[in-house]
Amino acid sequence: MKFGAHEVMEVSEILSEKMNLINHMALYEQEAQDEQLRSMIRRQMDMAIAAYDNMLAYTHDFSARQGMPAPFAQPDANMERLKYGLRNPQPVAPQRTGRFNDTMIATALLTAHKASATCHIQRGLEVTDPTLRQMFMNGAITCFNQAYETFLFMNQQGTYQVPTIHDHTAKTMLHSFLPMNNQGLMMEEGTAGQMQNGMPAYGGQSAQGGMQGQMQQRMNSNQAMQAGQAGQAGQAGMSPNAMNMPQMTGHYMNQ
Repeated sequence: MKFGAHEVMEVSEILSEKMNLINHMALYEQEAQDEQLRSMIRRQMDMAIAAYDNMLAYTHDFSARQGMPAPFAQPDANMERLKYGLRNPQPVAPQRTGRFNDTMIATALLTAHKASATCHIQRGLEVTDPTLRQMFMNGAITCFNQAYETFLFMNQQGTYQVPTIHDHTAKTMLHSFLPMNNQGLMMEEGTAGQMQNGMPAYGGQSAQGGMQGQMQQRMNSNQAMQAGQAGQAGQAGMSPNAMNMPQMTGHYMNQ
């Protein structure tokens, strides 16, 4: 077996992290009261155990790459069942009861998956062996998707509420970005008050039309400045070039 010193340290750290996650999941499964929550924890724990055993086996024998488990698939989400907006969220505070309720367990599980996904990516970037890199990547994907599964459970229970932003504000922010390949076309063919090329109109003027108007105003301003400077040059008996006047080329000024 041959591993770099750095990746030996990273694999050691991720194995410790996986062991800690499995230990916590076993505790959560025992404490959970909701059967759906217990079933989800059990299923996720089985995946964590398989990934831990496979990575450990690979550090002893390269042939263990053949048994690499596929990452946990993203759960199906019924978009119409997702709950958006705040509905009288209950105030919360840390407690010293010594026991977990289901909300605490689901929150702890979600936090653990998020932290583990980040840990897999950060540590996997330092790994040299290609099979180990794939194991780290699969681990990150698994935690990413298991975090989403946990969120879906919490969202349906009303314990993970999703704040929203005003629809007009969201569109104004997101639609301010232009597609790279269509910028020139948008500048030339902008039309006020219409939806073109997927860009919405705001305040009676489309994004394309507003952009074209700004470009035209700059052109007119530059032309007026050039004409004024040319007049001054003529009165002084100088050529425009002698005054270092900017020359128009296409849509841009050459300084």
